[in-house]
Amino acid sequence: MPRPCPVRTPPALLRAREAAQFLRARPRRAYQVFEEAKQGHLERECVEELCSREEAREVFENNLETDYFYPRYLECINKYGSPYTKNPDFATCVQNLPDQCTPNPCDEEGTEVCQDLMGNFFCKCRSGWEGRLCDRDIDECGQENGGCSQACHNKPGSFYCTCHSGFALAPDGRTCQDIDECAESDACGEARCKNLPGSYSCLCDKGYAYSAQEKACQDVDECQQGRCEQTCVNSPGSYTCHCDGRGGLKLSPDMDTCEDILPCVPFSMAKSMKSLYLGRMFSATPVIRLRFKRLQPTRLVAEFDFRTFDPEGILLFAGGHLDSNWVVLGLRAGRLELQLRYNGVSRITSSGPVINHGMWQTISVEELERNLVIKVNKDAVMKIAVAGELFQQDRGLYHLNLTVGGVPFKEKDLIQPMNPRLDGCMRSWNWLNGEDNTIQETVKANTKMQCFSVTEKGSFFPGNGFAFYSLGYTRTSSDVGTETTWGIEVVARIRPATDTGVLLALVADDHAVPLSVALVDYHSTKKLKKQLVVLAVEDVALALMEIKVCDGQEHVVTVSLRANEATLEVDGTKGQSEVTASQLQERLAILETHLQGSVLTFVGGLPGVPVTSAPVIAFYRGCMTLEVNQKLLDLDEAAYKHSDITSHSCPPVEHSTP
Repeated sequence: MPRPCPVRTPPALLRAREAAQFLRARPRRAYQVFEEAKQGHLERECVEELCSREEAREVFENNLETDYFYPRYLECINKYGSPYTKNPDFATCVQNLPDQCTPNPCDEEGTEVCQDLMGNFFCKCRSGWEGRLCDRDIDECGQENGGCSQACHNKPGSFYCTCHSGFALAPDGRTCQDIDECAESDACGEARCKNLPGSYSCLCDKGYAYSAQEKACQDVDECQQGRCEQTCVNSPGSYTCHCDGRGGLKLSPDMDTCEDILPCVPFSMAKSMKSLYLGRMFSATPVIRLRFKRLQPTRLVAEFDFRTFDPEGILLFAGGHLDSNWVVLGLRAGRLELQLRYNGVSRITSSGPVINHGMWQTISVEELERNLVIKVNKDAVMKIAVAGELFQQDRGLYHLNLTVGGVPFKEKDLIQPMNPRLDGCMRSWNWLNGEDNTIQETVKANTKMQCFSVTEKGSFFPGNGFAFYSLGYTRTSSDVGTETTWGIEVVARIRPATDTGVLLALVADDHAVPLSVALVDYHSTKKLKKQLVVLAVEDVALALMEIKVCDGQEHVVTVSLRANEATLEVDGTKGQSEVTASQLQERLAILETHLQGSVLTFVGGLPGVPVTSAPVIAFYRGCMTLEVNQKLLDLDEAAYKHSDITSHSCPPVEHSTP
């Protein structure tokens, strides 16, 4: 029976925008009736019976789907047989051919939905996917870092932002915000916390290092790092370097290495080869010993030029042994004094002008018949009647001993004790009419026996020795009876040649230095180079005061210490305290403890104490006179004095000629 011809409906003409919309997506629901009708025609025409291409065209009513369907229809026939075999697999194969989304050609992970089109399909991709099949991941991090402020991480179909250590992700999921670790109270423990972008730092004061394990600032031992050239002393948060001042060294400007202590003020150190220095031997032994022998009776004749600032000391001795006839010419209170012994009778006489004014004058001693005459500048100032001769006969010869600058016996055996040490200068001497040429040759060969060509009043410290005294600084009050008080007042008049050196110091039996006053050219705490006077107890500076040490002028340093105070002044200006009130009391208590024991007073330097015993241990170089507790210190009366220190004379500053 012939099939009725299908009614052909002319295709509707659609506008371009509507046609594109139709081809892009065909929602099943909108064309559900049409699809069901098409499926019914397909069932009748091509599943129940064998259909031709034209018949399939009539079912789909368009070439695009027909071209897609018919070749695959033939494949179903080849695979499952013709429709007349009634194979259900054939029916299923044919029924699925019009739906191009079955099986689903789109990527399952990247596709939201597959849309069937006429002879085609459309994969609608999920966010983060692209491509025809939605199988290609979009790398969001490739464009502007995905909007992440720090790290962007791509993943299939998406991405995510992360932050570096020390940052936290903001609620927007993209911005990284700094974490303020210092907001946690225990972030740095005892140290100071400083927040940084993405991190934080634990800060300590200079000289300390942060320990993460202890969460505390620990002292850095700079001495272990070899900072100092010589001696290093570590202290909390700092360190100090020390140089061997006794060896002529001081800290250089870098405060770590050492340099030589060099004069900054030139002194006129020239000496006269035709002069004889009488103060060379601190042991009080004579500097010259002469012995004259004569066949005939001879009388003493001695003449010389003399210069001194020293008020006391022995010029010469002439005579025999202690129990025979002898005379001693010396100075007491600046005037000539003659002590003589004849035939067991002792006498003392003093007369004439004050001669310790530093000017040259001629002195003579002449033994006349039954008289001794002493002259100053040709003027007789003493004439003493004597009963006997100074030359003594022994074994047929007449003998006379003559010593200069001392006596051949102990000074306690003088008729009236006198300090024999005399800082004086002699020239143009004439002993018994010039029979002493060997003395001049000896003096020429030994500069230590020569005098400075020019001198001024004062004591000269050459920078290589010291003197010391045994002085007491405690006293018991008569009112209280047992209460012991102490006090130290020092006035030093100085004209330094160098900027470093000890003026005065107390040294205990254990080599501790409970007190020192010294010149120093640096501020140890601030580590600054500066010319200063330092007052210290042991190694702790109590006070500092600036001084123009290299100006060649005289400066006055005044120190006062007692139970409750310690002051330092330079030229009338009070120094700056370097300790708190409690630290001062602690230091003064240490000083008082030492004063109640045994201490020696050193001037011009220190003995072999450790280099860290005091801020300065270098020898002083320059002129200086000292008063301690209102008493002028006479170096001739010291318990010990280096022989190069001159007690009462000092060379002047050498002024450069314009």
